[in-house]
Amino acid sequence: MKQLSVLLVAGLAAFAGVARGQSNPAAAIYDASDIEPLLPRYQKGWMRNYTQVFLPVFTAEERARLDGVQFRFEPRDPASEPFAFYSTRDAVFASASSLKFLDDLSVATAWLDLSGFTTQTIADYMLMLRYWRYSQGDSRPPEPLQALCIPADALSNSRVDERANRIFDGVVVFILLHELGHVFWGHPGYVGVAPEVARANEEAADRFALNILARVNEAPLGLSVLFLAMGNLWESRADYTTDEAYQRAVTSHTHPLSPARLQSLASHIAASGRGFTGDSRAVALKVSLDISQLALLLADLDVQRLSAGIGRTVTAADLAPRRRGQHLTARCRGSAPTGLPFDGQFHGNVRVGQTALDLDAVLTQFGDRVTGSYSFGAGFARIDGLVAGSELSYGWALPPDKGRGIGTLLGKTYEGTWGTGSANSGGGTVSLARER
Repeated sequence: MKQLSVLLVAGLAAFAGVARGQSNPAAAIYDASDIEPLLPRYQKGWMRNYTQVFLPVFTAEERARLDGVQFRFEPRDPASEPFAFYSTRDAVFASASSLKFLDDLSVATAWLDLSGFTTQTIADYMLMLRYWRYSQGDSRPPEPLQALCIPADALSNSRVDERANRIFDGVVVFILLHELGHVFWGHPGYVGVAPEVARANEEAADRFALNILARVNEAPLGLSVLFLAMGNLWESRADYTTDEAYQRAVTSHTHPLSPARLQSLASHIAASGRGFTGDSRAVALKVSLDISQLALLLADLDVQRLSAGIGRTVTAADLAPRRRGQHLTARCRGSAPTGLPFDGQFHGNVRVGQTALDLDAVLTQFGDRVTGSYSFGAGFARIDGLVAGSELSYGWALPPDKGRGIGTLLGKTYEGTWGTGSANSGGGTVSLARER
């Protein structure tokens, strides 16, 4: 297997993001001083992959059609971050800011997974970006590694470093080859091109990339990371009030991340997997399965409504690393525990009618006031209440719903009721035990 050039900084057309013009929050994640020093390193790695890994396996026809292709690297593309990659008839464009974003996601994925944490926090981070204007206004989004509480020395672990490099390289070379696929086929861009033609062009570029990767026996390990991130950032049916409005939006987009597109991509990866050997074949089949499952999630309206609920309520304080199965854990840079009864991390369940849902809560008590958050997987609710003896009376909000609750701390167990509106009962019960 040919060794791909490492694009990660030592120690540390098709993929254009959701276009939101100059107000795109993702364009403000990094300072120019963070990006500009990386530009020559990313460009060098990109060009080394092209000239030393892929160009040697091109056919004569591919060499002829791609002869003279130009590569343009810019610090950022404000309208299209964080996936600012595209091509024209004879050139491929890449944003260093987008490469840095993918770099960070690769490090976060590797460290969280190898440390035994869920990578759901990465999906939640992407959903936070998707609804940033809704919940945060004009403030600046945090960088991925900062928001996800990834240690500064994460790459000092050789396993994390190796995994992060493989994920990042897999993502970047697929993007490079996909854009070269557009150039090879002479796709004219998307101005005046019917959406169905544009989507067919995307599939042709996907097939080109996968065919080349099969020739060098390098399965795109990070591809599921890329499309999971895109799938959570992209708009969905849950963002529209009617099916008609959503379908109009989809058909007006040249690059919709639709379930059909992802299922087609998964099929192409599975088919190309027959061209891989050894571990690469297993990786290709795993990536195909991951993307197929993502397609099913994007097609499920209930799942998309759940994702929208998370995106509209999540903040960076909710993204601390958590174990698989947890919905929330104490923030990594939070205040020190006060030792008061309603201060700490709690786990239990909330009952809605006859249904009991696992619940995680993080509470902070100062004097007789208690604030905090809780989650049962459908978003992040906030509470604000007062303590009188062993009893807590509070208001809760999980937009668009809100209500009240009351409960009593009995030893290490909290038992109470909750309701909607001004009622503190009638909605169900809450049972929690202190974890720490």
